[in-house]
Amino acid sequence: HMVMGRFAFLMFIILGASSASAGIINVLGEADEDRMGLSGKAVAAVEWSTGSVNELQIEGEMTTRYRWPKRLAFLVLRGEYAAEGGEAHATSTFEHLRYRHSLSDLLTLEGFLQHESDPFRRLAFRGLVGAGPRIKVASWQRGTLHFGTAYMSETEQTNSDPTTTDSNQNFHRHRWSNYLSLSTALTERVSLGQTLFAQPQFTDFGSIRYFSETTVGIEIEGHLALNLQYVVRYDTAPYQAVPDTDTELKTELEWAF
Repeated sequence: HMVMGRFAFLMFIILGASSASAGIINVLGEADEDRMGLSGKAVAAVEWSTGSVNELQIEGEMTTRYRWPKRLAFLVLRGEYAAEGGEAHATSTFEHLRYRHSLSDLLTLEGFLQHESDPFRRLAFRGLVGAGPRIKVASWQRGTLHFGTAYMSETEQTNSDPTTTDSNQNFHRHRWSNYLSLSTALTERVSLGQTLFAQPQFTDFGSIRYFSETTVGIEIEGHLALNLQYVVRYDTAPYQAVPDTDTELKTELEWAF
């Protein structure tokens, strides 16, 4: 067991690599646990980023869930520390609360609240609230496919950057958030998750944020798992000095409880 644990930790350090995040952050996979009552997980990742940023990043995440027979509530807390040349220069925070109420085996209603700050995306503040239906499109012995659609009210404040014309400005937008979420077991120890998002503005359908996340989860032993993750984000109307496209490849070590 100790040999396996050391091997997992070594893989976790070696494989961590990404570019800076931008746009949507996926939390849908945090609700995959079907166990009733209280459950959760803790995740850690080390990343070396290139692209819009070039630095070492350390991420930590904690998810807490509580499931009733027809209801689910979960809270995701995430933090990121970034250093360049051995000196800390940026941190980002993320908090997401989501509640679901099942009306039938096929139809669920969900609502969510979110706050985040991210200097990589020039976000001094981002807050949003939304609600809508979640539909089970298909299910099979080892997996499910869901479609969700929601109205989302979003408020953002850009950070201070004298080289841009949108410095320290507030923006309020109404978005239509849509997603497809696939979760399936490939073997007894290996799972696959795929999530696709599209979030156009109601007032400007040419302004859309796209997101794709592919995750392969590998159970190591007991409550310990290794997640290999690839993310692509595209924003048709990013803030000044922020790339419209970012990709992220990383490895996470996960402990579930």
